[in-house]
Amino acid sequence: MILLAQLEIYQWLTPIIGLFFIYRTIVQYTRRKRTLVAAIVWILFWISITMMAIIPNPVSMKIASLLGFRSNVTAVIFVSIALLFLFVFYLSSTIEKLEHQMTDLVRKIAIDEKRKNDELEDDNVSIPLKKNKKAKVG
Repeated sequence: MILLAQLEIYQWLTPIIGLFFIYRTIVQYTRRKRTLVAAIVWILFWISITMMAIIPNPVSMKIASLLGFRSNVTAVIFVSIALLFLFVFYLSSTIEKLEHQMTDLVRKIAIDEKRKNDELEDDNVSIPLKKNKKAKVG
């Protein structure tokens, strides 16, 4: 059993931060600001970070044995870099999708504005009518 006096500062600070972000993720999901998949990913991420802080050696040794690394530090660094690349890829994909949506929206707004302006110009232009004056015979 781990005694509180034997814990390093990161071993009690990281779980507090992790719990805060887990709570925040759940609140964001309930307010529909996050999807279920994103909420699960972030909750699992913060649980793993918390577990890594509380019991670093058993967790890192398990990761090293699963991935075939000899050193647990190398395994943790490898997994951390892989996760960072995964998050960067996800963020760049999301940004690209938002850029396409914004471009489509700007185009639609520009077309709608052009149509409105053309309709207003058509309504304001009056075509002069020719008056037919016939000479009276008589």
